[in-house]
Parts: sequence; structure tokens; C-alpha cells
Amino acid sequence: MKHNIKITPLIEQMEKLFRHTRTGSFKTRARYKSSCRNFLDFVHKEFKLKNIKNLQDKHVVAYIKKRQEEGVSPKTIKNDLVAIRYLHDMIPNAKYQLSDNDDLKKLYELKLDKTPAVKGDRGWTDEEYRNILSFVNEKASENKTAADTRDVMILCRTMGLRVAEAVAMHRSQAEEALRTGIYQVRGEAKNGKWRQVPLSKPARHMLQQRLATVERGEKIFVTPNEKTHHAINRVEKFLQHHRDKFITREGQQKRSYQGKTNPLTFHGLRYNYVQDRMKEEMSNGFTFEQAATIVTKEVGHERIDVINVYLGK
Repeated sequence: MKHNIKITPLIEQMEKLFRHTRTGSFKTRARYKSSCRNFLDFVHKEFKLKNIKNLQDKHVVAYIKKRQEEGVSPKTIKNDLVAIRYLHDMIPNAKYQLSDNDDLKKLYELKLDKTPAVKGDRGWTDEEYRNILSFVNEKASENKTAADTRDVMILCRTMGLRVAEAVAMHRSQAEEALRTGIYQVRGEAKNGKWRQVPLSKPARHMLQQRLATVERGEKIFVTPNEKTHHAINRVEKFLQHHRDKFITREGQQKRSYQGKTNPLTFHGLRYNYVQDRMKEEMSNGFTFEQAATIVTKEVGHERIDVINVYLGK
């Protein structure tokens, strides 16, 4: 399976280390390697680290906190830590020793045993969604980023895609979805977990129009000379710049948690998707657990308990 991760100096050094190890089974090494790629990609972006020998606790702690904020399960995080230490043990002349889990908890006050507390509902109100969609639609004819923001909103809201998954969409993926009615989230998926999502009617209409302007082999939202993460940043910044004009009192109440109000984000539209899909499946006669089993797969989690996070519970 291919990863949409840039080949940085850290990744190159990691690849060399894994080529020369035979410790553990092939399957185990492959799993560790996948986890380490994600970790090193994060370290490169956040710390600009160039030499893998300089890995230390602060890099690991920052990565753990990021994963916890994303709602990743404690079990998965502990597996990540095993993989990171496996990598670190292979590094010749490493400058720093990595702390074990007990020391990480003591020295940096990390909690590794429980899922991070829910930070409230992040979903939008229908009025907020309609108004922002209308606004970006008006701007779309003269502003590519506005058009991209509008269409990414549709994919997040009606199909539960993450903003990075939506922006990274290839023309071939869109064509396949229009042909089969199922959208395949592939290597751009978080943690590389492929999944299938039913193509929504609004997304179908949008993609049919988009394909007329996208060449074969290209991505739907990323221009030929643009990096995917730059395109993601474009639409996120555009939404951040304009969103406060469309916040409603009802939305403030909906997203209020412990005295603070969660902002309008693309991730919040995934909350709306999960909330709507849960209502839909339960109205079809499924129990909460049965509905959650269906919906959690659609949003790429495989965990029933994470549904409560999206419900704001």
C-alpha cells in the first residue's frame, strides 16, 4: 500500500534502517514501518528535524498529544510507541534515550490509559452550513479557493470525508465513484486505512461538474504545480477567514463546552455526518450499537466508542 507522505531525510534514513533488519515477522515490521512513517512525517513538519539520531522525548510527546487530540484509541497510541522504540533501537549512536511509558507519564504528565475526554459537539447548524455554502458559491466564479472550499464542504458534510481526504481526491477516484456509486478512500486516508463510502447526491452532482475541468491523472482540487498540503491549507485558511460572520446563536450553544465555543471547521462537518447517519440507521430499526458499527466504518475508525465523541457525549 502506498503512503502519501513526502520522502524526507528522516524517511530516507528510516527506510535504510528497515532494509537491514530482520527482527520480528515481516507483517510486524510492515506495521511498525507504517507507524514510524507517520511519526517521522509529523516530526519533520513540526520540528524540521533532519537527522534521525536526534530523536528525543519531546518529539514523541508532541506526537502522542496530537494523536490523542485526534481521538486515536489508547491501544493504537501504545502500538505507535512500540513501533517508535523499535525504530529507535536500530539507530546507531542515537544521541538521546527515549523514556518508557511510565516515565512519559511521570515526566510529561501524559495519560496513556484512557481515551481523551470529549471536547463537546463540533457540528454546525443547518443554517450555518447553508449560509456559508451560499457565500462561497457566490465567490466561486472568481475565486478558485472559494470554489474548492465549497466542494470540500460538500464532501465533508455529506460523505464524512476528512478535509485532507477530500482535497487529495484523484480524478480516477471520482470517475470510479460516479460509475459505481461508492467512493473509495485510499492511500490518503488517515493511517492508510482504505474504506468505502456511499457517494452522496450532492457530491455526485458536484463531481460531474468538476470532471469537465480536470485532466486525467490530476487531482480534483490540487493544481498541477501545487503540493497537496498547500491546497489543504488554502481551503482551511479561507474558511477560518470568513466563518465568524456566519455563526448563529444556536450554533454557539450547540458547540459550547466548558465555557468555550468550538469554532466552525471542516472536521465539524464530519460530526454532522455522523449525527445524521446515526439517526438514519436507528430510524431503520438498528440499535445504537448496530448503527455505530456501520457508521464508524464509514468515517474510518472501526471503533464504536468513537461515535460518542462525534455525538458530543
